Amino acid sequence: MATSTSKAERLKRKKRKKRRRIALLTIEAIVLLLVIVCVSIYLMPNSKSFIVKIFTKCPAGQSLLKSLYKDDYDKNVLDTTTDKDKIKTVDLGDGYTNIALFGIDPRDGEFENGTHTDTIMIVSINNKTHDVNLVSVYRDSLLRMTTSDGDIDYEKANSAFFRNGVEGALNMLNNNFDLDITEYALVNFQGLAKIIDALGGVDITITDEEAFYISGYLTETRIITGMDAPDVEESGNVHLSGLQATAYCRIRYSPFTAADGTVYHNDYGRTARQRLILTKILEKAQSAGVNQLLKVADTIIKENDINGSKILSTNIPWNRIVDLLTVAVDCNLKDTVGFPYDTYTPERGEAYYGYVVPMGLEQNVIRLHQFLFPDKSYTPSRMVTKINDYLIDETGVYPPTNNSNDNSTCLLYTSPSPRDS
Repeated sequence: MATSTSKAERLKRKKRKKRRRIALLTIEAIVLLLVIVCVSIYLMPNSKSFIVKIFTKCPAGQSLLKSLYKDDYDKNVLDTTTDKDKIKTVDLGDGYTNIALFGIDPRDGEFENGTHTDTIMIVSINNKTHDVNLVSVYRDSLLRMTTSDGDIDYEKANSAFFRNGVEGALNMLNNNFDLDITEYALVNFQGLAKIIDALGGVDITITDEEAFYISGYLTETRIITGMDAPDVEESGNVHLSGLQATAYCRIRYSPFTAADGTVYHNDYGRTARQRLILTKILEKAQSAGVNQLLKVADTIIKENDINGSKILSTNIPWNRIVDLLTVAVDCNLKDTVGFPYDTYTPERGEAYYGYVVPMGLEQNVIRLHQFLFPDKSYTPSRMVTKINDYLIDETGVYPPTNNSNDNSTCLLYTSPSPRDS
């Protein structure tokens, strides 16, 4: 009896020693990691890519990030309610990661339901090259979706989220465009403004008219977000705070001139401005110092959902976020476009006034796949063909005779809104 007891005690002592050794090794690894990071910051102040890779790739770095942020991330940011089994996808094979970005404009404090997605974007990442392409889906696009009662309807793209939440919005994108999106991120005005502020603001070039509209939109955006920023009184190259940049993203009554000289009007211009600001955010993040990156992480993770004030939500789990962080540091934003490419915008008095009608959904989706997945062959599904045929029969809008619709001369009429008065 004494012998068996002594054996048990020896086993316990061995286990305790083993645990202590593991703990000491972990502490030593973290200390070593911190030393490497500190030396890197001192000797190579622009070595953030190297530092981020250390944190995201080596076990000690992953352990440190996990201890700093994972619990708060799972509690404050991660959406565990979205049922991926309810999201219909098309098998596109391997090679690309596609994520939906939704921007909402919550007027009454609602965040996850009861509001429209005024911003709808598709981010496509080439998993091998880390090239990224960005697509803005025009919010007023006439597309197929499911009602809250489960019936099929054709409505504006931004109402899919209002009707059936994230699952409805993702199904709308996948069904109409033959995509495989199951992951998303959702942010409101306050979230966008705080992220930009954490990065130190953005620098862009604006016209006198854009400066006027920024100040106009700031009046309401201050009320919505509870944040403050001064009016913009200068044009040319200006530095915008988070709230000012958010107001800039809302402009749709002033022409937007792209870098290639193309002029976009109305909602085409608004989505182009949103893509520009997202590009600037990525540039700032890639050039940011360690302190700024940690400040962004604190803003998104630790300060999210404080006192019920949620600013961002996503169903991407922690381990995937760590992988995507590594990609973000090295990624190359190749191009951005608005979609559909070829559109018809009915004038006042015509049927579907206030909508963006795709001029041949099939042809538009073919071009979309060529843009997002240039190395893959694509044939439209029966679903896309069915939607294409319905839209032609319903609206009388046919594909263009040539493939050169020019958004720079197409004025997009959007439904009048008291928000824009």
